[in-house]
Amino acid sequence: MINKKTLKSILNFTENQHAAPSFFAIYIITWLVWHHQLFTDFINAQGDFFTKISTSLASFEENQYLIVLLLTGIIFLVRLVINYISFKSRELLNSADDDFVNARDDQKFAQNSDIANIMAVLTKTKQQLVESKARETKVTSEKNEAIKNLLKLQHELDEAKADIEMLNNVKVS
Repeated sequence: MINKKTLKSILNFTENQHAAPSFFAIYIITWLVWHHQLFTDFINAQGDFFTKISTSLASFEENQYLIVLLLTGIIFLVRLVINYISFKSRELLNSADDDFVNARDDQKFAQNSDIANIMAVLTKTKQQLVESKARETKVTSEKNEAIKNLLKLQHELDEAKADIEMLNNVKVS
């Protein structure tokens, strides 16, 4: 069986291809390629336009509809096979992903140690958060007390300066 990586590469390759032309476009292109002597004889013929056309039409013995139809059918079938392979590989990849999800669902209840470890880490983190909030509150209150003391000292200093200024004004007058 083909492994998943190979299927993904085939799928990427087929999905990145440009859209193929319709059956009629493939038929016309195949007919033109199969009867290429029309163009070469038209270009190589001497004379006016109608002479060139009659020379090029007379150059091939018979219009081979069945061979061109057969080649067109083969090309069209190859295109359909490629589309079918890409569809089946996409389907197989999707089912492989579903199998993986189902396998994980079965393992979910078989082992709860992962959940217990996560809960332990979560509890520890919660406790650290509470401790850091307490430290933050303590630091904020200490900072506010320091600011209060600085403002109180600044106010007392301003009062002392005002008293000194008043005494200097009384002595000078």
